[in-house]
Amino acid sequence: MAEPTAGALVLHGFTSTVESMRPVADAVADAGYDLELPLLPGHGTQWQDLASTPAHAILEAVSAAYDRLAARCDVVVPVGLSMGGALALWVGAEREAAGVVVINPGLRLTPGTGLLARAIWRFKPTITAIAGDIAKPDTVEEAYPVTPLRAVGELDRLFAKARSALPRLAERGTPVLLLRSPIDNIVGSGSATLLKRRVPQTHEVILRRSRHVAPLDHDADLIGRRTVQLIAAAVSEEMRAR
Repeated sequence: MAEPTAGALVLHGFTSTVESMRPVADAVADAGYDLELPLLPGHGTQWQDLASTPAHAILEAVSAAYDRLAARCDVVVPVGLSMGGALALWVGAEREAAGVVVINPGLRLTPGTGLLARAIWRFKPTITAIAGDIAKPDTVEEAYPVTPLRAVGELDRLFAKARSALPRLAERGTPVLLLRSPIDNIVGSGSATLLKRRVPQTHEVILRRSRHVAPLDHDADLIGRRTVQLIAAAVSEEMRAR
């Protein structure tokens, strides 16, 4: 019996680009697995494009990328950083993925932030950039220089979608690997706590040398190894199920 084919859907974070996840994608490819590394709508151009991108456009792009990969692979594992982690959890539940890897995932904003952003973005289009939380010296994240407030309101909707998907992951027993930096100046510990509470089978690995953009930080190799290990375990589980 032939070994199942496998791949990873690799998802970047809010205001960032695929380059923030390139080391993870390279680790997946070097291990012989397929992958999709989509640039999400509204990203990689100018912040005004993100400001005009609705949440559903990002969700649709993630679903389409997952389906492209699933057409080529028997086993698919979504892998995401920050907002990409929320999207990985959502699509993993929607498509019944073999496993999910999340790196410093966001699942909720500070209460009231989304509502406030939707109320004032016309008067205050942007706030300070959120990119570049990296401990490794001389490492720069490719991302927008400001954060569009209108997009923050849409991010709040994306997080709500991800939170609503967590019970399905728990019910199916989907393996979830949480790679978390204890010092994270972008996403607080509340999102990880929520994930572990609602999806009890979540396995947590602490990234002690890295901050929020951990795939570009000191623990990049560890992230790649643990991601590849989860994919390999999902392939073995698929073999046993056949």
